[in-house]
Amino acid sequence: MNRPSLHLVFGLPGAGKSTRSRHIVETESAVRLDPDPWIVALGVSLVDYDFRFTLQHQLLAHAGDILRVGANVVVEFGTWSRVEREAVRRVAVDAGARTVLHFVDAPLDELVRRVRERGGPDAEALIADVLIGLSDRFERPDPDEIALYDRYVGPEDDPLAA
Repeated sequence: MNRPSLHLVFGLPGAGKSTRSRHIVETESAVRLDPDPWIVALGVSLVDYDFRFTLQHQLLAHAGDILRVGANVVVEFGTWSRVEREAVRRVAVDAGARTVLHFVDAPLDELVRRVRERGGPDAEALIADVLIGLSDRFERPDPDEIALYDRYVGPEDDPLAA
């Protein structure tokens, strides 16, 4: 039996995480774990970070369960820091799964355009508070981090690019 894979898809809001994740689900027969639909369905603000982090913790535990039964998983969290990404990677390693790191990115003006176009009640807060206010805190992966994964798919490797 082939080892299952955990695909960690990360990037800033508007970078293309959901698009990349849906592609992986279709091509790899994976279960997608994305907190955003859960947050919206439960009537919570997308910028309620205490709730988001609690939910992500539960989804990550669920990812380990899914991997242990042999299914592929897509974890679609922002994971702005290497420490956060390492916690996700450890779940996969502990479950005996392969790890694939997917970094999606775009210039700041394009991220702002996409978030505004997508809309929603929290769009302007995401733009002002997160993209413009905090995006300089986002840690892009370096070669040392990339080397920890079985495979890396970066912005330049986008399978959906024309």
